[in-house]
Amino acid sequence: METRAHFVIVGLFTILGIVGGLGFFLWLASVQVDRQYTRYGVVFENVTGLNQSAAVLFNGINVGSVMGIRIWENDPSQAYVSVEIDATVPIAVDTVARLESSGVTGVAYIALSGGAPGAALLTPEADGVPIIASRQTSFQTLMSDAPDLLEDAATIIAHLQELTGPQNQDHVRSILQNIDDATAGLDQALTDFSEISDTLLAATAQVTGFVEGFEGVGPATQSTLAAADKSFAAITETFENANTAIDTLGPTIDQAHDAIAAINTLVTEDVSPLADDLRTTLGSADQAFTRADEVMATDLGPALADARDALNDLAEAAAAITTDVPGIMTDLRSGVAEARAAIAAITPGMRDFGQLGAEARTVVRSFNDLLRQIAQDPSGFFLDNRVPEYRR
Repeated sequence: METRAHFVIVGLFTILGIVGGLGFFLWLASVQVDRQYTRYGVVFENVTGLNQSAAVLFNGINVGSVMGIRIWENDPSQAYVSVEIDATVPIAVDTVARLESSGVTGVAYIALSGGAPGAALLTPEADGVPIIASRQTSFQTLMSDAPDLLEDAATIIAHLQELTGPQNQDHVRSILQNIDDATAGLDQALTDFSEISDTLLAATAQVTGFVEGFEGVGPATQSTLAAADKSFAAITETFENANTAIDTLGPTIDQAHDAIAAINTLVTEDVSPLADDLRTTLGSADQAFTRADEVMATDLGPALADARDALNDLAEAAAAITTDVPGIMTDLRSGVAEARAAIAAITPGMRDFGQLGAEARTVVRSFNDLLRQIAQDPSGFFLDNRVPEYRR
């Protein structure tokens, strides 16, 4: 019995398999037959690694592909890349294209970025194709500038070789020797400064003793001035008493003058008759006293004359004292008043001597500590040779 083949069913399954395979490949290639594309042009200086059918990404989204690469007719030093981008993607005038490489494989693709909201869309050029502005990446900029950088590096190396030549080595060696000598001199200078610091410490100690002694002088001076004030007051009182006594002595001297005048009148009027009687009565003794009279005339006369002169001088001196004492007392009063004013002006200032001494002692003590610190470690003080601390 002959087996009959079902050619219709076999053909149907064959056609379905072909259509399914074609659909699978279309899905695998992400091709949408209903999508519309717009052609753009991008101009690059270098398109190394970029191939036809490479992807075009906008902010990381695949929006098209590269359709062709050729030398740009307007500028042969640049390459013109023709791309097709989804017509729904807004390509603005500020959109920028860069040539990027993907991951480890290094496959080149075109990356689009930019496009501010509300920016105008890119319009076609004279040949009918809009040109998207391009920009080099940092790596491309570095690679393009690499020859210039290498040339500059070679120039710098040549200058370094010239700088480190034998002649400059001698100069550097001389500079290092001078630095070594200066360091040795610095050590000697620090030693000398340490000695100077010791001398200043000793001088500071002497100044401290002087200030401490001066602090004790203030109260003593104030006490002395107070005693002087009291002495001047006593002297003033004494001179006032003397002035009063002299004023009292004036009437007494006048009374003495009156008494002397009365005695003179008495001698002139009454003593002469009594003398005649006495001369008669003592006539017999005249001879006996002749010798005595001669002696008295010889020795007592000059004595009386001297006494008279002394009395005259005493009277003149008393008159002069009486005349000059008021002026002297006036001068003394004026001097005492000036002394009191000077003492009154000095006394408030003496109260500040104690505070001045205390502040001076504080300043000297601080200066003494500073000098002691410099004397103990002069290099550490001026050069700050502190060991750095490291925290864990």
